[in-house]
Amino acid sequence: MKQNRKDALQELLAKVEAGNCSNNGIMFGVFGDEWLECFDAYNGSLDAALALHGSVLPGWQYGYEGIIAWVKMPGMRKRYSYGDPNGTTARAWLCAILQALVAECEP
Repeated sequence: MKQNRKDALQELLAKVEAGNCSNNGIMFGVFGDEWLECFDAYNGSLDAALALHGSVLPGWQYGYEGIIAWVKMPGMRKRYSYGDPNGTTARAWLCAILQALVAECEP
């Protein structure tokens, strides 16, 4: 089951990174009720990125500067960061969230 989630997260991450993520159901498949926050973050809403972050990574720290965003579990050194070449901070934050969720699927 975790592998299927990991595959779906990786597929969504690749589409978001490529800037080629139409609303074709993959966001709902990955995030369920939070799919709209994912969609809005993909389209540049920092409010939506914050809401998604709070839903899927509760208690995790986050930050962004310019087009670079990062997420980090408190007390851990590893942080997941992403800089969006298209200049969308919310999309960079979404990618960092997806990277962290992929890593959580690792054994």
